[in-house]
Amino acid sequence: MTQNKSEETEKKEPVQEPEEVKEEKTAEAAEQEELEEKTEQPEEKPDKKEAKHKSAKKDKAAEKLKVLEAEKEEYLSALKRERADFENYKKRNASLAAASFQNGVADTVMVLLPILDNFERALMADCADKAFSEGVEMIMRQLKDAMSNLGVEEIAADGQFDPEVHNAVMQVEEEGFESNQIVEVLQKGYSLNGKVLRHSMVKVAK
Repeated sequence: MTQNKSEETEKKEPVQEPEEVKEEKTAEAAEQEELEEKTEQPEEKPDKKEAKHKSAKKDKAAEKLKVLEAEKEEYLSALKRERADFENYKKRNASLAAASFQNGVADTVMVLLPILDNFERALMADCADKAFSEGVEMIMRQLKDAMSNLGVEEIAADGQFDPEVHNAVMQVEEEGFESNQIVEVLQKGYSLNGKVLRHSMVKVAK
């Protein structure tokens, strides 16, 4: 009977360890493995770590420099465009101002031309008062000088008829003149800086 009890005891299941004990052993085993891995892998030398740090810092600085270079090029391009626009604006304004000035001069000269014509007609008339004639001539000369300083020139009308600068109001048969040759100037023409203000009114030969 004692033998049977012993056999029954041997047949009983082995005693299981508590879960807490198992977890502690597992944690200890994990710590042991981690410690072994650290032992197997030697720590990096301080110089190597510093070199890696410097390299990373250098790469970051290079990337930042690229961004700054791109921004610089963008700002320079914008500045160049603004400067070009401003230069074009100044040129346009200067051109408009010059054109406006020339138009003003042309308008003024056109008002003065009939006065100049009358001075010339007055000098062509007979006048007993020589001093008066000389005074009129002096005033006319001053007026012509002032107009010349503004760029006004008298259009030549002593040769062949030129429709660009002459206005033929009469054709006559005149001995000693070829066809389309100017016979007489009825009214003088004037130009301003090469641009015709008033065509010469002429009589031409047939």
